[in-house]
Amino acid sequence: MKSISPYQLGATLYVPATHHDLADIIIKNEIEDLRSMVICLEDAIKEDEIETALANLTTLLKIWDKQPQCHYPLVFIRPRHCSMVKELLAIPHIEQVEGLVLPKFDQYSLQQWTEVLEYAPEHWVYMPTLETQAMLDPVQVHELRQLLKQHPLRPKILVLRIGGNDLLSCLRLRHSTAHTLYDGPLGYVVAMLVSQFVPDGFYLTAPVFDCFSNKKLLKAEIQRDLLQGLVGKTVIHPRQIRTIHHALQVNQQDIETSKRILDSSMPAVFKFEGAMCEPSTHQRWAEQTLERAKYFGKCD
Repeated sequence: MKSISPYQLGATLYVPATHHDLADIIIKNEIEDLRSMVICLEDAIKEDEIETALANLTTLLKIWDKQPQCHYPLVFIRPRHCSMVKELLAIPHIEQVEGLVLPKFDQYSLQQWTEVLEYAPEHWVYMPTLETQAMLDPVQVHELRQLLKQHPLRPKILVLRIGGNDLLSCLRLRHSTAHTLYDGPLGYVVAMLVSQFVPDGFYLTAPVFDCFSNKKLLKAEIQRDLLQGLVGKTVIHPRQIRTIHHALQVNQQDIETSKRILDSSMPAVFKFEGAMCEPSTHQRWAEQTLERAKYFGKCD
């Protein structure tokens, strides 16, 4: 199975499966610095568009299969529901994609997803989306975490995606155009999900930022995402990609600090750039900092 780092995802662009330029986006690298994308068959299309969307996907895969081996974005498909996976597996060349986004994922749908994914391509990885009402309850989140820890699906989970809009819908809210999502109740939810899943080795990605015309607020929100340790962000417009990837760059001081923390010749506690460094407790931060820098480089 090809190894994919969660840090490779960056700004993950969601594109409706009905989009007429799917082949150009993927094969011609039409969107600058696109690292990953999701072809959406769920919320991004209407019920009466499903047949057209599946036909469009089939055409894309046929064209893609004839292309030479090249560097393409990581491509995932988001099915509408569990039962649609069987339809997807029947499409020729479906193995071209890296895997699936699993919508409405929780302990109540886990068994259904497990069953339908039994015959999926071996290399596929999955990005379950935490977006049901159960994910607002720490007790139920703990239950899902315990189930996943030893579950056969666990090694195939690349990241857990936080479905901000669906979680806000559960609260009868939507993302404000004047505030980051952390200024409302979703700030608590993100922190809770991080504190539940990250200690067990899971990676989480940040919810979508709806107001794509407000770059200043997007920059503020991505900084809050990074403070939570989130590794990427869902985007709905190409103009958001550059802003997010720039924010994912690592400053030189953090790079140098990380290298010293991971240097076995350093003492148990030392001072660097006016701060205490303690390798025994800062090692994981240092490792993820350098992993992020590997894919996004350092700030200018």
